[in-house]
Amino acid sequence: MRRHWIGFMLSMITPRIILNGHQTLGRWGRNTIPLPPGQYHLHIHLPYFLPPQIGPADLTVRLQPGMALEVEYRAPMWAYSRGSLGPAPQPWNGKGCVIALLAVAGGALALMLILIVIAALSLG
Repeated sequence: MRRHWIGFMLSMITPRIILNGHQTLGRWGRNTIPLPPGQYHLHIHLPYFLPPQIGPADLTVRLQPGMALEVEYRAPMWAYSRGSLGPAPQPWNGKGCVIALLAVAGGALALMLILIVIAALSLG
């Protein structure tokens, strides 16, 4: 199975799971957190240096007795976007920013190649 390059880069950073203000050990993949019935505020982000948090996402959940709840967190493609948190499947936030940046970079590269070809033809 081919891994997505963003997934590879983010696999080096451990997600921070904060439940009602208390940090819980988190890892990529399935995290099982047994909880008694009640209302909980779930916050997940990735620690970084600039910005200090990548992809913050929040969700308030109510658990009934005997209830199991499964949610999915997806880090954004653009570091300055919010993450996605909720029932699976969750979208990749920040995809538009990444596409725009790649389009601008590709356009600049194409323009430079055209200018190089024009300069080479005018000298020859």
